[in-house]
Formats: sequence, C-alpha cells, structure tokens
Amino acid sequence: MPLKTPMFKAPDLTIQPEAFAGLEVSGIPRGLVCLDALVKKAASRIVLANPVSPGKFLILIDGTVAEVEESLLEAERIAGDQLIDRFFLPFAHSQLEAGVFGLTNVKSDDSLGIVECATTCAGIRSCDAALKASEVQLLVIHLSAGIGGKCWYAFAGELYDVQASVLAATNAIDQGGKLLGSEIIPAPHPEFLESLGLG
Repeated sequence: MPLKTPMFKAPDLTIQPEAFAGLEVSGIPRGLVCLDALVKKAASRIVLANPVSPGKFLILIDGTVAEVEESLLEAERIAGDQLIDRFFLPFAHSQLEAGVFGLTNVKSDDSLGIVECATTCAGIRSCDAALKASEVQLLVIHLSAGIGGKCWYAFAGELYDVQASVLAATNAIDQGGKLLGSEIIPAPHPEFLESLGLG
C-alpha cells in the first residue's frame, strides 16, 4: 500500500493474536528500514506502518509471542538512537487491537476515564493495563494523527471500576513525562456523550 495512504484499515481480528507490539521511530527512513528488518526476522503480521504526527514512523505488529518478540527486538536494534518508544504486550486485552481501528461500537452513559500520553506506545501500553484492571469498556483510542504524536483514550464503567483502571493505567506508564494527564467524569451529561459520538 502506498505510504501516502494511511494504513488504518483493520486486519482480520476474528482470531485474537497472542501478542501485540509496536515502536515509534523519530525518522521516517529509519522507520522503513526497521519495518523491512522486522518482517525478515520473524513471521509477525504488520498491523499498521505509517508516518504519523509530528513526522515520526509508527509500526504496530501482532502474532505469536515468540515471533512478535523476535521481530520487535530486531526493529529496536535497527532503530538505535532514533527509537522514541516501544511496547510489547504478550496476551494483550481483547478490546485493545479492535479499539485501535475504531471497532469497539460501544455506547455508554457510565462513568468515564480519560488518559492522555506523550507517545502512542505509552498510550497503548497503559490502555492495556486499564482494560485488564477492572470491568471497563474501551470507547475510543486516538493515535498520533492531528494531536502532535500523542495518544489519548477513554473507557467506561462503574465509577469504582473506572477509578481502578485509571490508577492501573497511570502506574503502567514508565517515568519520563509520558503521562500527560488523566481525568474521571463520574456522571457524563447525555449531550456531552452525544457530541463525542459516545451517547
């Protein structure tokens, strides 16, 4: 697929992959070299590979734990000092990868948890922790495009579940300023939800 066309078309998710991983590279040329290297190294599936805001290169892959780990390590080695961030999630939560492609189709008037991270990888890593921490439903996860390379996501559930998931999400983010903020809305107004397409 031409790079001028963003590859935000969901892969076949009818079979849940064992592992989900990704990395962000500061330079597009180096990112492309990483992409070539990781598919040569192991039989991981490329989920997404594109330039994203603000001019970095994002790669997401899935597959078996062993394949994904091997591919990711090779890509990290090639990225070198241009590696911005990475994540590796063996047995990622079942909602996560579908959420990346807007396939959640969840509407809710429950309490909301909202988390913003400095990188896409930090966002995905923390979102997985949030979803595993309690009974919440992922509503939206927004990666990089149009927001300066950041990531934000929102999930819904009972207030105590949302509080537990926000805590888990913030604890999962490495130190270094990657957590930009988190908020809880205990009783979102219907008009507010409708304005976001969540009502």
